[in-house]
Amino acid sequence: MKFLSKTNLTLLTLLSLLACNKLSQSPEAKLKELVPKFQKTMCSKTIECTKDEFAKIPPAYRNMIPPFMQSEENCVTFFDQKMKEAEKKRIEEKKEVTEEQVQAFEKCILAFDKLTCDTFKGTKGKVSIPECEEAQKFSGE
Repeated sequence: MKFLSKTNLTLLTLLSLLACNKLSQSPEAKLKELVPKFQKTMCSKTIECTKDEFAKIPPAYRNMIPPFMQSEENCVTFFDQKMKEAEKKRIEEKKEVTEEQVQAFEKCILAFDKLTCDTFKGTKGKVSIPECEEAQKFSGE
């Protein structure tokens, strides 16, 4: 679960760096194409890889599961809200997205989509997604 939380936070932070403020036309257009793909990849992988574990949790404790991890719809809604918050912050800070950031983000999404659930949950030892290392540099992680 620590990996899942760290991965979510890293990708959200990266998304925050990439998603907001006034962007140059080319990176902005590419980013707008990547955001729904990010949401689908992250949310479907999260739900797919945690559903068996969450099913084992007694009903009395299921309310402790973060809402964004309970359904793909909740997850997408969560990331939409985070995108809006990040956009506001980037506008205030007058930060712009670079082509390199968009490319790093795209490579990370593609690599993340290919992860097995064992790797996603960190059950095969230390989890490292080489394609996401560059993206993490941009996120400040």
